[in-house]
Amino acid sequence: MSLIGSLFISYSGLYTNTIATKVTADNLSNLNTTGFKGSRCEFLNEVVGSNQEVMRCEGYGSFVKSISTIYTQGGLQTTDIPTDLAILGKGFFIVKDTKGNIFYTRDGQFYVNEVDENNFALQNSLGMYLLGAEPDAKTMDLNVLKPYLIPKLMPPKGSSKISAQLIFDSRITANTRNLLENYSFDKDNPLVPLKDGEYDYVWEFTIYDTYGTKVNLRLYADRGENINEYEVLLSLSDPTLDKRGEGPYKGAFLYGKLTFGAAGDVISAEFSQISDTEGTLTPIDLIQTGYPEFILNLEGNNQKITLDLGFKVREDGTIERKINASALMANAFSQLFYDQDGYPLGVFDRIEIITEEGLIIAWYTNQQQADVSRIFLADFTGYEGSLEKVGNNLFRTKVGIKPFIFAPSSSERGRIMSGALETSNVDIANEMLNLIVLQRAFQSNARVMTTADQMMEDFIRQV
Repeated sequence: MSLIGSLFISYSGLYTNTIATKVTADNLSNLNTTGFKGSRCEFLNEVVGSNQEVMRCEGYGSFVKSISTIYTQGGLQTTDIPTDLAILGKGFFIVKDTKGNIFYTRDGQFYVNEVDENNFALQNSLGMYLLGAEPDAKTMDLNVLKPYLIPKLMPPKGSSKISAQLIFDSRITANTRNLLENYSFDKDNPLVPLKDGEYDYVWEFTIYDTYGTKVNLRLYADRGENINEYEVLLSLSDPTLDKRGEGPYKGAFLYGKLTFGAAGDVISAEFSQISDTEGTLTPIDLIQTGYPEFILNLEGNNQKITLDLGFKVREDGTIERKINASALMANAFSQLFYDQDGYPLGVFDRIEIITEEGLIIAWYTNQQQADVSRIFLADFTGYEGSLEKVGNNLFRTKVGIKPFIFAPSSSERGRIMSGALETSNVDIANEMLNLIVLQRAFQSNARVMTTADQMMEDFIRQV
């Protein structure tokens, strides 16, 4: 090997170590970059054949074989921001730009951004959409995934079921009154169809009509003639909302009798729909329906409602009581539980949580939540042969590579942690050690080049 060859060999060492130093510098500069995957420089020795018959080869320096990406798991940094997502295990988030290009990333820093006048969507800082599927999807294909929009508004829902646990006072004495006969709508005093003394107690319930407007109901109770019975009558607190016409029973919709056993439990029930404002009763077949169902007329719109007082009539006519069943007790009238399934118009408020299965749950100002989408992840067989870095913490697939799409979960290869971000997987101690080794290698190659230069200079002087 000539002295000139030594110069070129040392030059190759300087060049490869310079490239490796740049890789280390890139790793260190991205020490705090979310989801960053560090790289390493891989070298090969270069040889040259000096005799084709003997095939004796001599070393001719080094060159950079490749700069490979290290795909190990990074650390976790909690942020308590629900849209900050970290992947525990394998997988990549799938994002799409405005031109339809698909990219993959471990950077789970997403934001709820407005995309049009009706919807929000999850996007990263580059404006790329996070792709997902229907909330109940279990498997998915890449071509089917799409940016799922979060509606700004949740439409109102009219109440269809009322549930209540009521206590009827057993100490009230029997009387000869009749709720149905005493009820009378009076135009001059429309809000008082039953006067004080014509019933024993009244409960106030709140429901919603189909437009999301709050409506108040009244459930009147009276002991009646039998000591083991109670009459009940359900009406609108404001009977003028009933548009079925004028009549003495305007605002009244449901009438019934509850019979209690010795233990205070409901042992039988009968209910009738008050079908018109003249008081026509239409018996309700509780064996058929299980619960009393009635049609409520609100501003001209019919709304079917089920009343659940904690018991159900079986097909054989017996009573099935729940834990929260209404009962007769030697206590004051009271309401232990109340619920209804209607709600008003809601405006998007926040994303409260994203589950480890990737389910995105949105909350609205009407205190309702909605499952809007499920995040799917992508994985690959052999990351180095499948992906290439394109910057901005993004990867794209190489030609001919197709990802494996899966729903994250604790039983899968990867799951999602909401309220946390994956930090860079760069090990600062290891990078500093590499930097020291590279520095010494660079100095050694520089010394070889200097020595070869001096030897050539000495040789030329002697010639």
